[in-house]
Amino acid sequence: MKIQTLGLLLIFLMPKRALITGITGYVGLGVAKQLINEGFEVIGLVRNNNEDFKERIETLRMDLGETEILQFICCDLEDNQSLSNKNLDGITHIIHAAAVTRFNVEQELAHTINVEGSRKIFELARSCPDLECLSYISTIYTCGLAEGDILETHHQPQAFANHYENSKFDAETLLQSEYGELPWQILRVATIIADNEQGIVTQQNVFHNTLKLFFYGLLSLAPGEKNAPLYFVTGQFVIDAITELSQKYNAQSIYHICHSQNETSTLGELLDLAYDRFNEEEDFRARNILKPILCDSESFNLLAGETEKMGATVMSQGLGSISPFAKQLFTIKDIKNDKLRNILKNYSAPDPKKLLNSVCSHLLETRWGKRAT
Repeated sequence: MKIQTLGLLLIFLMPKRALITGITGYVGLGVAKQLINEGFEVIGLVRNNNEDFKERIETLRMDLGETEILQFICCDLEDNQSLSNKNLDGITHIIHAAAVTRFNVEQELAHTINVEGSRKIFELARSCPDLECLSYISTIYTCGLAEGDILETHHQPQAFANHYENSKFDAETLLQSEYGELPWQILRVATIIADNEQGIVTQQNVFHNTLKLFFYGLLSLAPGEKNAPLYFVTGQFVIDAITELSQKYNAQSIYHICHSQNETSTLGELLDLAYDRFNEEEDFRARNILKPILCDSESFNLLAGETEKMGATVMSQGLGSISPFAKQLFTIKDIKNDKLRNILKNYSAPDPKKLLNSVCSHLLETRWGKRAT
């Protein structure tokens, strides 16, 4: 009995070791900070780009601090040999956040990184005898163009808007079908539009690019249905949720890290709110810019196609980033997050209109990052 008690005590006292892929990215870095603060030893996998590997490590140490519980391993998910012969003993948690997340990513690259790269991490997980939880960071859009209730279960989509969504779905399916013995959980994340509820933005994506085109009068038409809900979250909400969920594993599960439909603004509301906020700016009013007209997919594709012929302009690049996601803006999804609500200690959702207004204000104050606040 004493031996059993001693064994349990030793297990309890063993340091938790988390392997994080995508640690140079927004989510991976944020989760690493949280876990280090909670006493985890953290191993970060950093892409092998030879000439800038040391520079990446120096930057990470500046962000995460000089600490003995932090180490880095040079790795490339496109290289079959990069994970071989690595000393990864004692890993208790894996957070797989590395991915190509551009909506306009090419099919081959999406498959190589998001599917085959994930396979390498799943295989690595098999060689970790102390593994307590493998958290695969996915997207709420693995449901593809499905409408209606979107549950926290395995999807069977009929079509996708882009190769990014398809590749993340394929990786989810791979994990569920071939790695049933692993203690996995799939965390489907919504679109991050701000660091926090104050609307601070340190990483921009297609959402911010779209608002930029709108403000500068380069978006006369916008694709979508005005009642389509837009599932937006803050980076802090996502990072907190991933950190907490990774330590609460009890069964293979899927969670939607998003807010519910009644906590979400629609596309029409976003355009109205952004227009009203932009109209408070004198230079916006002086240009007599009209609010974009919502149009069908065919009309928007025609606009994007004609703009592309003009070459690499700000407008063509902006529309090029919107086009691969445009089909989603015509779908009415009711994405459920009941399981997430039930497991998080302190679930809360910001007022969506206040958040959007704060984001617009920050983008205006900084002119999309070109000015210091």
